[in-house]
Amino acid sequence: MVSTIHLNSILKPSGFDTLRIAIFSDSWVPNLNGVVISIINEVQSLRKKHEFAIFVPKLKKSKPFEMEGIPIYELRSFPFPPYPGYNIALPGLSFTKAIRKENFDLIHCHSPFSLGYGAILTARVFYDLPLLNTYHTDLAEYSGHLIAGFQAERFTAWFRRFAWTYIRWFYKYSNVVVTPSRTLQQALRTHGVKPPVYALPNMISSVFFKNDHGSHEEEIFQKQIRDKFGIKPQRRIILYCGRISYEKKLEVMLRAFKQVEKLYPNTFLLVVGDGPHLKMYKNQAEQLNLKNYAFTGFISHTKLPYIYRMGEFMVTPSDTETQGLTVIEAMSQRLPVIGVARGGVLDYIHEKNGILVPPGDSNLFAQAIIKFLENPELVSDSARIAFESAQKCSTGGFVSLLEKAFRLTMKLHESS
Repeated sequence: MVSTIHLNSILKPSGFDTLRIAIFSDSWVPNLNGVVISIINEVQSLRKKHEFAIFVPKLKKSKPFEMEGIPIYELRSFPFPPYPGYNIALPGLSFTKAIRKENFDLIHCHSPFSLGYGAILTARVFYDLPLLNTYHTDLAEYSGHLIAGFQAERFTAWFRRFAWTYIRWFYKYSNVVVTPSRTLQQALRTHGVKPPVYALPNMISSVFFKNDHGSHEEEIFQKQIRDKFGIKPQRRIILYCGRISYEKKLEVMLRAFKQVEKLYPNTFLLVVGDGPHLKMYKNQAEQLNLKNYAFTGFISHTKLPYIYRMGEFMVTPSDTETQGLTVIEAMSQRLPVIGVARGGVLDYIHEKNGILVPPGDSNLFAQAIIKFLENPELVSDSARIAFESAQKCSTGGFVSLLEKAFRLTMKLHESS
């Protein structure tokens, strides 16, 4: 039966005791995707009230990432060839010793794969502990890409059936499941996930709420970017920010920009981010004979507000987002967003703060970009509302809802 309780209806966590919380994730630094950022934000926002330890794969050729006072257990792992940068961890004796040492009150799992099994074993086999699961990734859409790459569309129906069978099995061990958007919440409920499922939007980093617009540091950084990539002052910058991988459908954006720059030669497409298919998309841009564009590669998270403020608006062609943190980050810097009418971005992009287009249609994507370029007043009005939309993902609301999720997880575990 579908639960009708909402997190906001749960009693306030006043007097909530300090908890020792184990976080499990198969994604970790140096990969800075939405999962990793949400974990870092969770720990940094709640560390004064609760105690954390983090279990992640050890990635070769990467320096250990440190958070002062937070134990981070990097477990032996091996690469997952279909998706570069993603590793499969192997919990062993050191893992068991760490679990015994920490004496946890609650398990918070952020992954449905190798370390997800470690979370289930810890909560359901080794110990009797409350288990909260966050469903970050739309597995029914992503699974095909993980296994078959660009051939995924040929096997879409089969992959979706397999993925939903797996999702129902994996998440049945949870006391509570949370997911970043109402769209994914409804999908999990519709496809028969048994534990209670709630929407809990991930917060964006506090750096996006700093009042440092127009600072000397910002001016220097933006000048460096313009000089490095040859962006002339008169260029109108269209921004993409996010992971560079095939499930983000950047080919749709590149083909759309091919049409746009023919009509508006003073535009510039700035593609910000890194990922396993950066070289491939660079090659595709060359094959399309694009003129005014640049791929920046990795940009430090603390500098992203400066990057966003260089653009007139942001574009994101992905149709598999569970939330789309970069969408909210852009909005926090007063950028309206052109996105795809599918997935978690539907919770955030609407006709007053951006434009939604059908998935995979580069022609309509180009038309949306042209609409913004031809209507500066529309961009200005949308920017104001976009900024208001982003305030929902500030620290305060996130912390309150997450603590309610902790409390409900423990309550349901005790009652079961």
